[in-house]
Amino acid sequence: MSDRGFIFDYSRCVGCHACIVACYNQNHTEPPMAWRMVVNGNPLKIPLKGFINLSLACNHCIDAPCMSNCPAIAYSRDDETGAIIHSPLKCIGCKYCTWACPYEAPKYNPDKGVVEKCNFCNDLLKVGGIPACAVACPTGALTFGEIKVEANLSKPGFPEVATSPRINVANESINDSLPEMAIEATGLQQSDFAETYSPRIHPAKEIPLFVFTYLSAALVGWFITFYRLEKISYFSKISFILLLAFAGFASLFHLGKPLRAIRALLHVKSSWLSREIALFGLFAFSGLLYVLTEKPPLFWFSVVVGTVFLISLEMVYHVVRKNYSTPIHSANTLLTASTLFSLITLSKAFVLLATIKLLLYLVRHAYIQKFNPKKVIFSLIRFLGILIPLVGLLFGLIPENIAPFLTLFLIGEFIDRYEYYASIDTHNPFQSI
Repeated sequence: MSDRGFIFDYSRCVGCHACIVACYNQNHTEPPMAWRMVVNGNPLKIPLKGFINLSLACNHCIDAPCMSNCPAIAYSRDDETGAIIHSPLKCIGCKYCTWACPYEAPKYNPDKGVVEKCNFCNDLLKVGGIPACAVACPTGALTFGEIKVEANLSKPGFPEVATSPRINVANESINDSLPEMAIEATGLQQSDFAETYSPRIHPAKEIPLFVFTYLSAALVGWFITFYRLEKISYFSKISFILLLAFAGFASLFHLGKPLRAIRALLHVKSSWLSREIALFGLFAFSGLLYVLTEKPPLFWFSVVVGTVFLISLEMVYHVVRKNYSTPIHSANTLLTASTLFSLITLSKAFVLLATIKLLLYLVRHAYIQKFNPKKVIFSLIRFLGILIPLVGLLFGLIPENIAPFLTLFLIGEFIDRYEYYASIDTHNPFQSI
């Protein structure tokens, strides 16, 4: 398929950043916000190791993941130029597009609370011009013209994600010609390279999401236990309602524009994030009605909605790169809800579910090479949080008052869910250059 787009030559780029400056001037952006970036294959500038640079911005993909995953429909395509345009007035600042894009094109601007990105210099294209970055490149490394669109490029700096980017590259074989050398000879270690890259998804930055997803799993699991009660206690009703409200309120803190949160419901057709939010609202509404009226049809409707909600919650993370190889992870919300339900009801199913969780947790941590005392302590608490209730139920040691075992289990799940965000990251140019 032919189209018009960027053309980049690895052998000509010297990393001068003229393209970035041109973008600043054309679009009136201010540092540190930059719509274009230069990805460097030798960030520590080690002598004799060689350099490879990649100038990259939005590739205005044919199958643009930012547009299909945005819950607020803040993205649109210009039919004349094919440019993917982002509207800051529609953006809710959820940053989901920054997770979905493998080229790190959408940039979150914390000062404005919204995402910004390259607009292809769309106004210039409409009058027959070309993007300012291509005009400014002094070596001819970045140009613009007729290209052949491929589903994915599999080139240095381009993750294996099929987006059909509107960019062609040349002389990528230069990457194979870079000199090999022992890193230790420079006085550095291989780990020093890892420290130059900061994960785009970090648990400390995702506290609102962590709290929301953790409480969602616990609430659905707890709600299902209501079937065995002749009458739900007043304390349970109030607690359930307050936790529901707190979970929803916590999720708003993840948004740069929380007052626009209602826009998150606009893209149920395509965005898993939009589906998750819609289903949470439906579960909260139907669950609230049930605990107030205790009508059986409302209970079964809420159970179905809650289950589908947790499935959609996990599907939100289909866009990220996972550092584990199992089909599901130990902090999977549907698995957590099922295990919590089986523990509260003292079901033998808890033995199976808890064992699965333990195995998944061990597999996820099996390849961790860096020793961290704090992580070891948390891992031990998390491990005991499942193991002690498991042994207690297996040998009939859990008393009528299961509160201590339940508390230990929930603390372990708390740690596991937090750690989960350290095991995922975005697909990005830095991982393959």
